[in-house]
Amino acid sequence: MPNRRGIRLAPRAFLAAAAALAAVLVALGTVAAGARAADPGSGRVLVVGDSLEELTAPYLQHLLPGVPITVNAVGGSNSYQIFDLFQESYEPSDSVIVFDAGTNDDPEYPQILAENLQKVVQTVGNRCIVVPTIHGFTVNGVDNAGKNRVVAEFAASRPGTQTPDWAGFVHTHPQLMQSDNLHPIEAGSEARARLIAAGIDRCLAGEPNAPVASGANEGAIPPGDVGQNGEAEGELSASHESFEPAEEAAEASSAGPEPGSQPIAEAVHFKLVDRVAVRRAQVVREARRDKVADAAVAALTAVLP
Repeated sequence: MPNRRGIRLAPRAFLAAAAALAAVLVALGTVAAGARAADPGSGRVLVVGDSLEELTAPYLQHLLPGVPITVNAVGGSNSYQIFDLFQESYEPSDSVIVFDAGTNDDPEYPQILAENLQKVVQTVGNRCIVVPTIHGFTVNGVDNAGKNRVVAEFAASRPGTQTPDWAGFVHTHPQLMQSDNLHPIEAGSEARARLIAAGIDRCLAGEPNAPVASGANEGAIPPGDVGQNGEAEGELSASHESFEPAEEAAEASSAGPEPGSQPIAEAVHFKLVDRVAVRRAQVVREARRDKVADAAVAALTAVLP
């Protein structure tokens, strides 16, 4: 039987070519099936963030026993840098992504957070994302209204996105914050971890987001709580934050960390990212894919005239 080039293959050569082609298709099908199987995720949780997440993450494994958690958090990171941490660490097997970003973004440019959230979505598709509301400094008279509006609009555009209300919690529990009014003390870190763990739980269970109020450095007063100024459940607690230059903050903390400002949970409770190992694994995967492709080409070349 002539092929498209008008060359007749001997039966044995034809069978060999067919077998080689079948092997290639099986190999490619296996890769594709693996990718499809991994698409909804395997239950792993990826957590990326800044210094707030460094304080929060050690409690997560205790709060979520049996849930595999990978944490990549670097203090002082803005949303662009946290997206870089996400790219370093993300695996298709991840089911939930905690994108704990925005605190170190300039509040005059909330689009920074919006842009990086959209880049995460472009990578993870329909996977569930946890994005805490933001309690941060007011800079040049601009508070975090824009950034929290971004969080609310992002959640509204993606049913199932979880938005633990850290901003609202801070305004109702100021006693759990350090003197910089940005980082929580030990008890506040654990409480923050509980908020995020609840969001992760809801993601894994496929539950809808628990709605929170959107606004400037504001949050809805949780059920059963009363705001600093007597606000009732569901009302907004107003912002009273002020900007403290980094130099002054450093002088204020020169005596060392405040009592209770460091988490007591052991770092071994969660898996920190070894960035070298992550990159090595990526290189190995790429090399394996190239090797399969090269083998397929060699097999077909060997049997076709």
